[in-house]
Amino acid sequence: SKPAQDFKQKMQPPKEEKKEVPTGIITDENDRSLSPFFRIISDSPEEAWMPLKKTEVTANVAGVIADVCVNQIYINESQNTLEAIYVFPGSTRAAVYGMAMTVGERRIEAQIKKKEQARQEYEKAKEEGKSTTLLEQHRPNVFQMNVANILPGDTIVVEMRYTELLEHQAGVYEFVYPTVVGPRYTTTNEDWVKRSTELFEKEQKPEFSIRTNIQAGMPIQKISSISHNLSIESPSPDRAVISLSNPKDNQGDRDYILHYELQGGKVESGLLRYEHGDENFFLLMMQPPK
Repeated sequence: SKPAQDFKQKMQPPKEEKKEVPTGIITDENDRSLSPFFRIISDSPEEAWMPLKKTEVTANVAGVIADVCVNQIYINESQNTLEAIYVFPGSTRAAVYGMAMTVGERRIEAQIKKKEQARQEYEKAKEEGKSTTLLEQHRPNVFQMNVANILPGDTIVVEMRYTELLEHQAGVYEFVYPTVVGPRYTTTNEDWVKRSTELFEKEQKPEFSIRTNIQAGMPIQKISSISHNLSIESPSPDRAVISLSNPKDNQGDRDYILHYELQGGKVESGLLRYEHGDENFFLLMMQPPK
């Protein structure tokens, strides 16, 4: 129908060639989510190589809240048994609520326990030679999960789930998934310092794919990206399914930045409902006009 065609045309991102990758609308560089990564604990870092091979991301946006599921694959290509720390430096608006790792044939789910008890159980399993992990939060926006006894040739599959409140500016909402590894962190007691990434940089870029589902609860006026070419499906005016359209974008060499607008010529409103067992929740949104 013509309304559907007009909506589809309106949703298409601009086709101009992108000469550089802007940083988005978040102006506070200290409150940006950085890409998750492994920090290897080794006396000979040059002999400890565990590169990222693939990242798959599914982001479900409800209103102005993003629920993000990240799956990453790493391989221990060194000749040594490694201990590593998986670090996710998120924004202060992000909260990790699920983490699991599959190391070789073992799957380990993160469980929430008191800090000292969790540390003791991790150290005991590590001494017994078991594949084990420990999820800790050292700062309000930095999460880390320790994994011990990664054997040579082991494949490590990381599954992480987090939610994030989206920022907006002048009516434009922004969702960012960081793919470019930022500063690495190391710990001495509780002190955090930056660590160079030059040792871990290789020419081969990991595979990257992302699918974003937006359920805005009100008509979506525009969707665009300043970083990637998009393929957009619109089942209804308040919903959109977004994926990457250019094969060259399937390389994790720059952050994924998605913008969408809800402002129209009048006050817009929408109601999102969610059922969870015996409990029901709702989110009422109202958007002022331009």
